[in-house]
Amino acid sequence: MSKEIVILGGGLSGLSACYHGNGIVYEKKDSAGGQASSLLKDGFIFDEGIHVMHTKNEYILSLMELLDVDMEVRERNAWIMSNDVLTRYPFQANTFGLPKEIIQDCVDGFINNSFVDSKNINSYEDWIYYMFGKGIAEHFMIPYSQKFWGVEASNLTTDWVNVRHPRPSSEEVIMGSQGEQTKGFGINATYRYPKNGGYGFIGERLAEKCKGNINVGMEATSIDTYKKEIEFNHDHVVSYNKLLSSIPLPELIKIIPNVPSEVKLASSKLKTNSMFVVNIGVNRANITDKNWIYFLEKKYSFVRVSFPFNQSDNVAPKGTSSISAEIAYGNDNPLPMEKHKLIEHVINELISIGILKNDDEIIHKSSVDIKYAYVIFDKTRKSALKTIHDYLKAYDIVPFGRYGLWAYLWSDEAILSGKKVAEKIKKI
Repeated sequence: MSKEIVILGGGLSGLSACYHGNGIVYEKKDSAGGQASSLLKDGFIFDEGIHVMHTKNEYILSLMELLDVDMEVRERNAWIMSNDVLTRYPFQANTFGLPKEIIQDCVDGFINNSFVDSKNINSYEDWIYYMFGKGIAEHFMIPYSQKFWGVEASNLTTDWVNVRHPRPSSEEVIMGSQGEQTKGFGINATYRYPKNGGYGFIGERLAEKCKGNINVGMEATSIDTYKKEIEFNHDHVVSYNKLLSSIPLPELIKIIPNVPSEVKLASSKLKTNSMFVVNIGVNRANITDKNWIYFLEKKYSFVRVSFPFNQSDNVAPKGTSSISAEIAYGNDNPLPMEKHKLIEHVINELISIGILKNDDEIIHKSSVDIKYAYVIFDKTRKSALKTIHDYLKAYDIVPFGRYGLWAYLWSDEAILSGKKVAEKIKKI
């Protein structure tokens, strides 16, 4: 790849495209890494929400070794808070401890499921009923989906589910209703996490390998698709031969003048949720042995609370603990209050449920507001995406990564997306 290959976005996919193909990365933030970055402050390292690697892809695992990223293997210890009870994750295999009538609904619904014809699946909601039955669907899956996505499950497709929701056997559902079972379900029951530097260390090592080919603080403000020129920061123009873009498609379309109306309309139909993440450092060691907890009811502002200090021994000062609370918002989910009030609100909620104590000394407080979080697979996504991608292809603009493909990619998949696009360009 020549220096005329421009890569927009310095997240994992953009850095991977550079590493595998030697293009030039332009990143609008002051550092590369994207949403897989980690923040160091007051001795604490926080990721932007939960990031773990659970791939078995041999290339990705060997790449981590080549990058000198020491990945520790950890066993997931995840839980769900619902009906004021903590049960093990995933819900569908662990109802023990819940009110008896809920357990009965879940077990009966799973075993005597009347939704047996896969040909009748027309939405994510249908798929939930088909996979887990009425009880599990209505007591957890559907309400949690609404809280997380801000979109009714009936308006979502099934294009993204594949291995993300493990389906237990009838025997496992019954066992999980009668007692606590510690068996790990799902592909992230065992995962990897960097020993040092937080999850952002992966991006740091990729960036180091791309040294000299990364420009930060460079926001793309206009693209002339005819001259093949990009304006950055309203005053710096760069010519390109091929343009690889990992930035969110709606942001890309905004900076191209004279986009056809049908492409603008398609862009307006693309949706994600957003995440407001509250990070807290506590001057008390080992406040929990858990990795993360999901929170079902809307009486809790957060959808998930994680404990970074249990991901690595090197992300919090000795004798302290760290907490990261993720609040999903957007679409039909408004934030519970103004953003500047959320940190104290979250701290009070954590005290009310016993994660924090009234006399805990809080030694770090910060927040991260993620506008583009998880891509939403609704019923307009596929056709809108085709319209946009067809338009971009005609002007030698190649979208890739989570927000270029508008897909639910894990970090390893984002890295592979960058590798794939770089290798594709090499062959042209």
